[in-house]
Amino acid sequence: MWITKPKYPIKPNVQKIQHHEQLPTGVVELARLKDDISHNKNLWVLTKNEGVLSILKPRDVTPVNHPPFYSCAQHDFPMAMLSWFSRALTEFQKPPAEGGLHAGAMSGGDEEVGGEMLCLQRAMGVDNSRGGYSVVNRSRCLRKYFDQMDTMFEPHEICWPDRFLYDGGMLNLITQLGQRVEAGDI
Repeated sequence: MWITKPKYPIKPNVQKIQHHEQLPTGVVELARLKDDISHNKNLWVLTKNEGVLSILKPRDVTPVNHPPFYSCAQHDFPMAMLSWFSRALTEFQKPPAEGGLHAGAMSGGDEEVGGEMLCLQRAMGVDNSRGGYSVVNRSRCLRKYFDQMDTMFEPHEICWPDRFLYDGGMLNLITQLGQRVEAGDI
């Protein structure tokens, strides 16, 4: 059996959001954006949840030969991720001659952001292999493994296709929210 253990101290989970249209008391919706550009067509809802950024990906699922159901994936990051992301993306994309990562690098180093360890990675297999970027939070364990961290750890991770980041407006939205975080408005 493969045993994956956390590399860093793990933060406790914030409250689980069951439905993006029925937010628990105290949870504030910051923004939502529909991906009409890339292959998946997901809705993304960004919330402030107990001082943490909870990014929701709700969807109605209709499996073959099974009844349809609702799913609301939740990925938690420090609020500072919003101001860190665009800077980290710019640094990640710098060529080696300008101080960027070595040619062919697929992952940046782990960075402390708002008290949590984040990493930016290139994602090649998303949006029909057009590519994208993932943010990995190595300081938070997915809920399904949180009680089993002695034997299994899987970090929170969010992935956005390039087309959605640039043409669909997600990078602009994150940058604007990051500016509000830095100004103390969020």
